[in-house]
Amino acid sequence: GVADLWLPSWLPIVNKRRDVEYSEQQRQWQLLRRGRYLEFNLLYDRGVKFGLANANPRVEGVMVSAPPLIAWEYNHEIQEGSAEAELMQVLKKPNTWV
Repeated sequence: GVADLWLPSWLPIVNKRRDVEYSEQQRQWQLLRRGRYLEFNLLYDRGVKFGLANANPRVEGVMVSAPPLIAWEYNHEIQEGSAEAELMQVLKKPNTWV
């Protein structure tokens, strides 16, 4: 199954990229994307919203699934022509692979 094939698929990617250096700007972008992921989970994910709407919500259960470090910036502006701008275009208009 998936569990048997995940690690053999993941390890070559990690081994190839683990020494690739990244800038502070790239790290900040990663933290901002993680923040948006947490925003989605808290505001839009039906399972999370359902869990938090109970009489005795398990906030710890939601937060343990969140990334350990995030960043949030109100009205973040992406620089035109940057790798981040290119990624946002792909995310907004994904390729149809199949």
